[in-house]
Amino acid sequence: LVLGVYAITDKRNKSAGPVGSPFAFCLLIWGLGMAFGMNTGYAINPARDFGPRLFTCLAGWGTKVFTLRNHYFWIPIVAPLCGGVCGAGLYRVMVEMHHPQPQPRHLTE
Repeated sequence: LVLGVYAITDKRNKSAGPVGSPFAFCLLIWGLGMAFGMNTGYAINPARDFGPRLFTCLAGWGTKVFTLRNHYFWIPIVAPLCGGVCGAGLYRVMVEMHHPQPQPRHLTE
């Protein structure tokens, strides 16, 4: 997700413009949801998984909700953070590093 955000908002890339950028973001999120939604339940926001688990725990189910599927509850909390750092680093190394450097402008008197 962060790699896609970097690609859409990078000033040195060909921009989608003020009208096309929101559409590009929608396509990015929709595409990620279609690709991974069946497996992870759209685990793009930790609150969509952890909030209901916490409520269910407090409502009487106990800590069983945190041990379901081999303690899966921590994945939607940690994975977006790690994925964001990896995506940003990957974009910087694979794309941004190869942008041409702007030429310094010298002042003449």
